[in-house]
Amino acid sequence: MTHTLTETHIEFRGPEGQIAGVYVLNDLFKPHFRELYTPAGHPVTMVSPIDHRHHKGLMYALKTTDVNFWEEDPGSGHCGVQDIQSTTGTEGGFRQEILWREEMGGLHTYQETRSITCRPLETAYEWTWHTRRTALRDHELDVSFWLLELEDGRNINYHGLGIRLPWAWCWGGKNMGTVECDGQPVTYQEAAGTTAKSVGFSNKVDGHWTPPVASVTIEQNSDFGWFAFRERFPYLSVGPTILGGFTVSEGETFDETYRILVADRPALSFT
Repeated sequence: MTHTLTETHIEFRGPEGQIAGVYVLNDLFKPHFRELYTPAGHPVTMVSPIDHRHHKGLMYALKTTDVNFWEEDPGSGHCGVQDIQSTTGTEGGFRQEILWREEMGGLHTYQETRSITCRPLETAYEWTWHTRRTALRDHELDVSFWLLELEDGRNINYHGLGIRLPWAWCWGGKNMGTVECDGQPVTYQEAAGTTAKSVGFSNKVDGHWTPPVASVTIEQNSDFGWFAFRERFPYLSVGPTILGGFTVSEGETFDETYRILVADRPALSFT
């Protein structure tokens, strides 16, 4: 793997020179992976779709009761930004210092050290996303007004590390794609609200007579809840407020590591 750091982005390339991912540095609100590809070159992200302009590929964002780092509402007085203070290259990736604050400069909320690396596997790229955030003030981590209501009556939030997947990945079922929870096929409703080790989405890829399958699997080192959705749009996320908000004290630290596997799977014949 190689990676190149510029003023606006970081580009990762695989062993044969193919693009593996592009991480955006010059977004006003949140740095994110604009592009992620399987080793065969199949894209697995979507950025700023017409239904949710603040969905940006693979990203990390939260919401407090007084600053919203998720939705993007500049000039509102409660719009959060992740202010990149430094970005340095490391072996296999990069490290960033990021200040989470209100857009106008107030309400400093977190100081984050973020480290991201990538390594090639036989049929996949393995990304590791590590974040260490220290609270700079007392605050309440909040959930969204828009929640996923499960059959058991629980409401599931979606803030945290999330990925907006291609539109076609809405279509599930055996003939298109699957959701997996700890490696076992499930419905997205069964995956949502669990504290599984890993959840993954897969889907057939357009443009091929015998379509190959691309997949994204996220693995956590915590016991956070999962958000999975596959009806009006395909989205997968995991984070500390998926199952509900809570109080955070100044000086409290969150140390989280996620493994994101972007993989090719064998071609499937039409049935």
